[in-house]
Amino acid sequence: MQLPRRIRTSKDRAAHGFTSLLREKGRDMLVFAFFLVVSTGFWLLQKLNDTFEADIRVPLEMEGVPHGTVITTPLPREVVVTIQDKGTNLFNYLRSGKGVAPIVLDFAAYDNGSATAKVSVPATDVQRAFQQQINASVRVLRMSPNQFEFHYNKGVSRRLAVKLAGKISTRQQNYMQGFSFSPDSVTVYAPASVLDTLQYAYTESQEITELDRTMTFNIGFPSICGVKVVPETVAMTARVDYYTEQSVSVPVIGLNFPAGMSLKTFPATVTVKYRVGASNARFIQPGNFVLAATYEELLANPASKYRLQLRSIPEGVSNVRIYPQEVDYLLEQTHFDEEKAQTPEGGRL
Repeated sequence: MQLPRRIRTSKDRAAHGFTSLLREKGRDMLVFAFFLVVSTGFWLLQKLNDTFEADIRVPLEMEGVPHGTVITTPLPREVVVTIQDKGTNLFNYLRSGKGVAPIVLDFAAYDNGSATAKVSVPATDVQRAFQQQINASVRVLRMSPNQFEFHYNKGVSRRLAVKLAGKISTRQQNYMQGFSFSPDSVTVYAPASVLDTLQYAYTESQEITELDRTMTFNIGFPSICGVKVVPETVAMTARVDYYTEQSVSVPVIGLNFPAGMSLKTFPATVTVKYRVGASNARFIQPGNFVLAATYEELLANPASKYRLQLRSIPEGVSNVRIYPQEVDYLLEQTHFDEEKAQTPEGGRL
């Protein structure tokens, strides 16, 4: 059904008026935004002419270190410099230090010829090197740190074996087979008075727990002023194995029995159960266990049963149990002793 012509015309006029209103408001918004940007720009330019303070991070480097000389304790990696200048001049520095090259110091200026030395660098040297690359209008207010020193070593060193500081533990069903380092020794650069006190190169303290498999860790060395370890890290491999339950049948034997006497037990063999690392399980044989009773123990035993005990247990075996723990036994004479078997009349039994 079509609407009357008069009604359609009224709606078209209303829509056209609304669209015109939006266009007028849109133009007003664009004009407002334009003048806002222009005014903000003028305000920003005016503010940039004011004086500001800013912190910038500048790398600190040492150049000219001769071959064979080792910096055992280096200078700080960077210096935080608080500077003051007009905002327009600081703008470049605020963009992650753009336009500021590293502060470079010359090693030769601090080499006193000693084999090992601790060198204090005056803060004025660092500030002077920084100011050489910035605008003359920039004022340095402060630096952090405000003290600078480094240690150097001209080949005074020893080769030391690596030792672990700390402890390593495994889960209950696992055990530690051992651990090794690669490399197993390092070169330690330090003053002779320090080297004379060192026997090993101990790692940083470690506390590794709940290991359930063999793993390799990169471990460093503690930071000691005037001491440098090369390489700075070593790979430590902790070898971990898991326990497995095994059992073997072991015969009971007699020890120290006189000639003509032997031991019989009931049963003649017993079951020995034990725990062993999975990698060593194939090397364990029944003959590695010795279950024995001595003649003297049996003579002194008041009971009819003998409580078994292992005389030998193979290495790496633990939690050993014997089933049954007690056995019946019989001391048996295997043949007659002719001299003892004669009667007083010289007859024989």
